[in-house]
Amino acid sequence: MSNRPTIDFDLFAAVTRAESDESWRAARSQCPVGWTEHNGGYWVVSGYEEVAAAFRDWEHFSSARTDPEVSSIVLGDSRLPLLTPEEIDPPDWYPVRRILSELLAPRAAERLRPRVQHWTTHFVDQFIEAGACDFTDDLTVPVPGAVTLEWLGFPQSDWRAISGAFHDTAAYPRGTAQHRAAQIAFGDVMACIRDEVAAREHSPRDDAMTAIAFHEIDGERIPSEVAESIVFMTVGGGVDTTTALIGAALIHLAQHPGDRQRLIDEPDLLVTATEEFLRYYPPARTHARTVKEDVEFAGCPMRAGDRVLLSETSSGRDESAFPDADRFVIDRNPNRHLSFGVGLHRCVGSHLARLEFTEVITAVLTRLPRYEIDFDRVVEYPNWASVGGWAQLPATFTPGPRLGEGASTRA
Repeated sequence: MSNRPTIDFDLFAAVTRAESDESWRAARSQCPVGWTEHNGGYWVVSGYEEVAAAFRDWEHFSSARTDPEVSSIVLGDSRLPLLTPEEIDPPDWYPVRRILSELLAPRAAERLRPRVQHWTTHFVDQFIEAGACDFTDDLTVPVPGAVTLEWLGFPQSDWRAISGAFHDTAAYPRGTAQHRAAQIAFGDVMACIRDEVAAREHSPRDDAMTAIAFHEIDGERIPSEVAESIVFMTVGGGVDTTTALIGAALIHLAQHPGDRQRLIDEPDLLVTATEEFLRYYPPARTHARTVKEDVEFAGCPMRAGDRVLLSETSSGRDESAFPDADRFVIDRNPNRHLSFGVGLHRCVGSHLARLEFTEVITAVLTRLPRYEIDFDRVVEYPNWASVGGWAQLPATFTPGPRLGEGASTRA
């Protein structure tokens, strides 16, 4: 007979990564699927097989909004007037997804490698002579931001403001001056996206935003608001999630010198290690869904309209899927983590994210191999409910030479 196991789980109670990881361990130890009354009530899906199954079952677990102004893919009252493609179910989803699938396919992402290398070198050059930096402000935010925003075609003068707005809304607690400033800047970003899409429609250019704006579905060009939503999702997905992954790796390697030395001695190991960083430190920690029709899932009776929380973080620590799951194993293989999701809504930018991650980590290990992080001054995000990260990652290292433009004149 179906049952409704109840667990004491509050997604927003944990305010540090360690607390969040522990809360998911506790939930997973009780049952892979359980109901919590916290935060309005929702199903908590923590087991690897169950998370994977729910991600794949879009017919029962919908990404579509039930409130036109509230995001459906995060838990809580996240008001966002712009509907993103990630919140569209089939059949409408297929042609919209195809736009970015073509633009960010593996070969297309690989063609961006020279630009990733360029911007990585450029931003490391800005601080390497000083012997100190804040990895967040000086590297992990600006590199993914520059790559994504240049590729889309935003004016370079807007890059810092756009990437900063996406980062700061997550990095600082509500009510603080930094968060209020980020909210104001976020409004400016929305206006900028509308203006840039309109500019492409009037004067096409050789950039990804033009390709998006002029994409056709069934012989008709997509509406401007659809193009704007795709650009918005691309910026959001391309900036702060990659930032979080790089930050996690930099902290891990500072705390685990053995792993750092292995990557220095065996640079080819980074490809395998990247998957372990993704499993152990997933940048997107949870995604929400809404039950479309009554269904029994993992023996639990779910009703139409129930909210469901799927955890990439918890699935990656499930011992049934990953032996010794709570230990970071730098050469773990196989490693079928769910950190980019699975199924229809699997992260379309995963290939570019991996490329950016490996290029930045390679640059750091090559140019700042003995860096140290000042852990007394590290500032985590104020909560780890859906996306984790660090507001400040101060570091010191042995100064080195610039390699990019102007290197020879400054030598």
